Amino acid sequence: MNTARSAAQALTRYSMQIPGQGRERRRLLEQIFSSAGLLNIIQVIVAVIVVLGALVFVHELGHFTMAKIMGIKVEEFAFGFGPKWITLMKRGDTEYTIHPFPLGGFVKLAGAEPGEENLPSGFNSKPWWARFLVYFTGPLMNFVLAYLIFCIMGVMVGLPITKNSLNRIELIMPNGIADKAGIAVGDVVTHIDGKRIVTGEQLVDVIHKSTGKKLDFTVNREDKTLHIYVTPKLTKIDGKDMGAIGIMVTPELKRVGAVESVRYGTRVTAGFVKNFFTVIFSREVKNAVGGPISIVMETSNSVKRGASGLLQLMAVLSMSLGVVNLLPIPVVDGGQMVLLMVEGIRRRRLSPQTLELAQMIGLSIIALIFVLVMYLDLNRLIAR
Repeated sequence: MNTARSAAQALTRYSMQIPGQGRERRRLLEQIFSSAGLLNIIQVIVAVIVVLGALVFVHELGHFTMAKIMGIKVEEFAFGFGPKWITLMKRGDTEYTIHPFPLGGFVKLAGAEPGEENLPSGFNSKPWWARFLVYFTGPLMNFVLAYLIFCIMGVMVGLPITKNSLNRIELIMPNGIADKAGIAVGDVVTHIDGKRIVTGEQLVDVIHKSTGKKLDFTVNREDKTLHIYVTPKLTKIDGKDMGAIGIMVTPELKRVGAVESVRYGTRVTAGFVKNFFTVIFSREVKNAVGGPISIVMETSNSVKRGASGLLQLMAVLSMSLGVVNLLPIPVVDGGQMVLLMVEGIRRRRLSPQTLELAQMIGLSIIALIFVLVMYLDLNRLIAR
């Protein structure tokens, strides 16, 4: 029942080994060792811990709650990993504890090991459908959390429902023209070829009309003025040919009432689920999948975008965590649910040997996926 989610440190030395990247190396080192750069690193580390810790806590809370409802003895409900650090309290049969590594948590259920089917109030003493529900409520809670976050964003930070936008970079396409040129999330474009830019509409309009033309962007970044040169590439947008550099400008947010906010949350959640299954079975999956390094990089971008960015990131990651845990791979919740459905159809338990084989296969699949995701992460990092 343990769910481990850890964030790896960004391996910046790989990007420093690329020939011909001297200017980029200097820029990266200046950012890291400046006071603003160090502050940003601290903010990103705190954000990663808070976001991932919260998501895994909510996931385990789902398992815990359903186990209690089904009358299963919960020996420990822990936040974090590693050796037991603090025991907050013991209520009934359950110890509530804190462990030193905050990127996760776990629920320890009595009678969850093979051969413990006869332990009173144990997990394996319950019928297959009760154990199925315990596994299912973990991912379910992640979907509920994501939905709630999307639903409250309109009330808390506002929604991008106006046609107005700011001359600030909100998102950048990885390995796109802007990314390769050195434009960063949070940059404010004040001039293009000396002409003043005050709105996002102006910025986008100039880019669309400048296909193949080298543009001089004057950018404000952390109280510094930079000149960055980009050449828009001919791209088909809404059926029309125009220039693009792979950016999205910051939309103007407007706070709305609770009803409109819930409607927005419902639309966004439904759209995410639909797009997820569209992408996962397409050639774009390798660009959409990310691992620990991608999570850290996206968290860094979200910190620059403020409360709206962090809430959106938490919702997307929560939804992703729910989807991943529903995959029919032994070891994760979805795989355990498949095994329990097989047990229900057969009307008898699977043998310990079969369960052990399924676990080994599941671990092998997870290890392979992890290696592939890390490979994609490092490739993206090096390409930057």
